[in-house]
Amino acid sequence: MKINKKGQEVKYIKEEDLKKIREYLSWRGKINFLEFINFGCNVALRISDLSNLTFQDIDEKNWKLELIEKKTKKKRTIKLNKTCQKAIKNLKKFYTDLGYDVNKGYLFKSLSPYQKKYKLDMPYTTNGVSKEFKKIEEFLNISYPIGSHSLRKTWGKNVYDKTLNIALIMQAFNHSSPQITLRYVGIEEEDINRLYEEFEI
Repeated sequence: MKINKKGQEVKYIKEEDLKKIREYLSWRGKINFLEFINFGCNVALRISDLSNLTFQDIDEKNWKLELIEKKTKKKRTIKLNKTCQKAIKNLKKFYTDLGYDVNKGYLFKSLSPYQKKYKLDMPYTTNGVSKEFKKIEEFLNISYPIGSHSLRKTWGKNVYDKTLNIALIMQAFNHSSPQITLRYVGIEEEDINRLYEEFEI
């Protein structure tokens, strides 16, 4: 169970709130965090892997990402969809305008005024990501807790809603049981009740 500092379990991000978050970050000019969210919602990586991705990890010729997962030590190859491809292109333009070398270095840089001034190449930390989400949650009045694991959960919930294939998601997440995956992606009583209402035999 992934919880925030208040002891609340973080949730997946609902579609309407994801739209608001994207608009808010674009308005604020926080392109690095906007693309962190766009990318994270599409690759289902743990925060420890997502925040440490580098431009060198991306095969732009075949649009693939290769990494060794920190937690499982397993090699992963992920085919990057158009949203991820666009995120990388946007990041390259954004960092180039700031004077960074975009042939190497972290994909999702932490950009404090000090880090930007000296062109320091430092990744988002889990704590830094959590703080960003807290600001977003408060500014947009999102009624449920979101945090660093919300991106992975958002991928799982969306894939489950479209496919109902819990076994596939369980494999992608490296979970040991379907029950863990169902709980992780937020399949709750309201979803089960919806099934009873929608399916008549």
